[in-house]
Amino acid sequence: MRCIVFRIRLRKRAVVLCLLTFVFLLLYRIVAQSHVSVSVWQPFSGPVCRTDTGGLRRLAVTFETLGDGDTHQLLRILESYDAHATFFLEGRWAELHPEEVREIAEAGHEIGNHSQTHPGKLYSLQPENMNTELSLCSQRIRELTGLSPTVFRPPYGVWNETLVGQAHALGMETVLWDVDSLDWKNTAPEEAARRVAEEAGSGSILRFQNSALNTPDTLERVLEKLSREGYEFVTVSQLLNTGQSKPLVN
Repeated sequence: MRCIVFRIRLRKRAVVLCLLTFVFLLLYRIVAQSHVSVSVWQPFSGPVCRTDTGGLRRLAVTFETLGDGDTHQLLRILESYDAHATFFLEGRWAELHPEEVREIAEAGHEIGNHSQTHPGKLYSLQPENMNTELSLCSQRIRELTGLSPTVFRPPYGVWNETLVGQAHALGMETVLWDVDSLDWKNTAPEEAARRVAEEAGSGSILRFQNSALNTPDTLERVLEKLSREGYEFVTVSQLLNTGQSKPLVN
């Protein structure tokens, strides 16, 4: 009798196990066949600061637009050297300078996201607040140009994986630089241009400000020297599409 009861219990357990397995497989199949996509960002070693261009002599000139600089003069200088640049716009700046934003876009330059209010510690905010900063800036740019930024530069170049992940979730690559003009230090144009030209190479990303005192003079000297050396000046996205991007190396 005990043997019969024991066998019955085993059979019940086997039936329950089979049912659970069936339910699990059924749920798995439903999820696998559904069209719901989950955005998963895999962390890597850091933002892009240069690219491997495979020997092509091309680099990217970038600007961070915050203050009241002479954007028209910068655009004229770029045009004279057939240079296409990337302007990382702060959202508030875009709101105050809508005509300049449109002029940048109409001239064929790329517009990137530089956050809405340029917080010094954007990386320390909660993810939802990071998202708001980036989303509002992209929205302002989209309203003015009809284009959505695909590149993002964090304020002061300070980042963490969470911030880079938020940018990625919004369809933007985080981009820093490997050559800083340091124009914000108001260095003499001759000195700044010499140093930038010496440090720049194929795949470099150069950093300028739109409102520093000597930026126009420094920019023109840099473009003049590098153009003589056979460099082509392209947007960040064009540079990234040239070859393999490389993360920041500390």
